Amino acid sequence: MELSHRLAVEEGLGYPIPKVADRLPYFFGSITFFGILVQIVTGIYLTQFYNASPDGAHQSLLYIIARAPWGDFLRSVHRWSANLILLSVTFHLLWVFWRGSYRKPREITWWAGVLMLGMIFLLYFTGTVLPQDQAGYEAMAHYIAGARGAGVFGAVFTPEFTPSVSVLSRLYALHVGVLPMIFFGFLGVHLYLIRFLEIHTHPGEDRQGSTFLRHLRRMGAHGFLFLALAGLLALLWPAELGYPAVEGAEVTKPPFFFLWIYALENWFGTPALVFGPPLIYLVLFLPPVLDRKESTLPRDRKGMLLVGYGFLLLLFALALYAWLAPAQQHIM
Repeated sequence: MELSHRLAVEEGLGYPIPKVADRLPYFFGSITFFGILVQIVTGIYLTQFYNASPDGAHQSLLYIIARAPWGDFLRSVHRWSANLILLSVTFHLLWVFWRGSYRKPREITWWAGVLMLGMIFLLYFTGTVLPQDQAGYEAMAHYIAGARGAGVFGAVFTPEFTPSVSVLSRLYALHVGVLPMIFFGFLGVHLYLIRFLEIHTHPGEDRQGSTFLRHLRRMGAHGFLFLALAGLLALLWPAELGYPAVEGAEVTKPPFFFLWIYALENWFGTPALVFGPPLIYLVLFLPPVLDRKESTLPRDRKGMLLVGYGFLLLLFALALYAWLAPAQQHIM
């Protein structure tokens, strides 16, 4: 009791929040945050053994799997947590969109969340490159092709920009340093606005009825369930490591969350790497601009919901097509 008083726990965290916020869909954001913490802890451990050089990366992964204490398990937790984070952040985005919580005055809260989503996808992508197995090598080759295709805007990401440092080392620096710092910057803005603009409610919903301290305890419980699930998946299906890359070969497909880009590549070639992700990502910034209705109730926003979930269905259809289609060569 004295420690909580010294830390001002009740004063700082005991403020009222809507009772509706104790429902499961409201915890997808905090589950995502807890997953990021799991990534940081397991990632710090893995960095002690990883060699971010083209010649040593794959061998260092073999060492982690075979010889590092708990290395195979923690690497698998790291991999499974990344996939669970993508699921939880997607559900969080869909729930916020359904509730209309991007409307005035919460536009910047939504945009900060969209920018965090971009950082999560970039973290996932850079993580797939690091093993330098066949899938990682091909992912990096697509990264370089996209950077070169962007011309002057992508020049800083090409191998020619700094021949003294490998692209792999630079992507590793992005993965463990630059992207996490940017992510937590946007997270700070996101949480600040949620705190002072309060959690969005619909007419008729109790604007109080609970406290953030109580909500925080439930957040912790959901977080430990996330950790338990990631640990169970890591035990049942340890993360795989492919064979060392064969230069010039292109035989793999990206993870499911990136398959929609692969589908666009099948149709439009490598220019899809340059124009596809920015254009589709731009769509996520538009709801606060396009949806100007006064009511945020789903029944009053049927048109916007139809467009939004139609867009999601399109991405899923592209991913399904790419998953079923034979592997194609795009850049090799």
